Amino acid sequence: MLKKIWASAVVLSSLALIACSNGASQSSEKTSTEWDRVQKAGVLKVATPGTLFPTSYYNDDKELVGYEIDMMNEIGKRLDLQIEYQEIGVAEAFTAVDSGKVDIAVNNFDTTPERLEKYNISIPYKYSVGGYIVREDGTSGLEKADLSDWEGKKAGGGAGTQYMKIAKKLGAEPVIYDNVTNDVYLRDVSTGRTDFIPNDYYTQVMAIKWVKSNFPDIKVKMGDAKYNPTEQGIVMKKTDDSLKKQLDKVIKEMQEDGTLKSISEKYYAGQDLTQPIEGAEDLPVIDTADVE
Repeated sequence: MLKKIWASAVVLSSLALIACSNGASQSSEKTSTEWDRVQKAGVLKVATPGTLFPTSYYNDDKELVGYEIDMMNEIGKRLDLQIEYQEIGVAEAFTAVDSGKVDIAVNNFDTTPERLEKYNISIPYKYSVGGYIVREDGTSGLEKADLSDWEGKKAGGGAGTQYMKIAKKLGAEPVIYDNVTNDVYLRDVSTGRTDFIPNDYYTQVMAIKWVKSNFPDIKVKMGDAKYNPTEQGIVMKKTDDSLKKQLDKVIKEMQEDGTLKSISEKYYAGQDLTQPIEGAEDLPVIDTADVE
């Protein structure tokens, strides 16, 4: 009888320990954060286009480089994480974040109220304004500072970008591209397939310098007007703010110690785009909140 009682007690004790262990495990899983998950994996998965000069592109040695690439590599070092890049275009980048295919996305993404409703976005790592590329001979017909002459013109760009929303709001006809290289966009403007490309001003200035050196037959230039001051940040899920806090901390450190400024000057011909653009508050702002 005593043996049976003792055996029963051992079984009950074991069951209790298992139950406690399961409960602790479930509790641990429930309290695990996004940063805990990334840190445990030791890898930060990053969506990047790989086709956008000078922020994410392949150099002559077939190496992925650029402003955002150098920035993310430095962030990886400081957080003791391996950076795993996945080449994904603008439209697919947000879907990749949503599905968990990647942890974050970088692609000159503007911080907008609409995006902040759905995503966590880091503190700004770059400031800019909107610009646009037109034909060198002036036949694009875009000269007005208020952008009212965009109506009816063909605007080239990637689906889902803030700049294509601006073009649509102003009555331009969108011509959508996949994740193509700069020369494809620019050649189509030069030949008349499209009339202009709205995008980040400083990125476009560098793109024109690059295309003139590599494709002298492509005849394009910057349009005169600027608009919509912007801040660019790293996009991630809104599950919790643990990953954002880590990224914000490192970006701030890189701003304070001059690392981010050095990277900006390296890729943007000596320009420091880590601070707000002087006079940007006087530029026209096109609200795209009602544009899908």
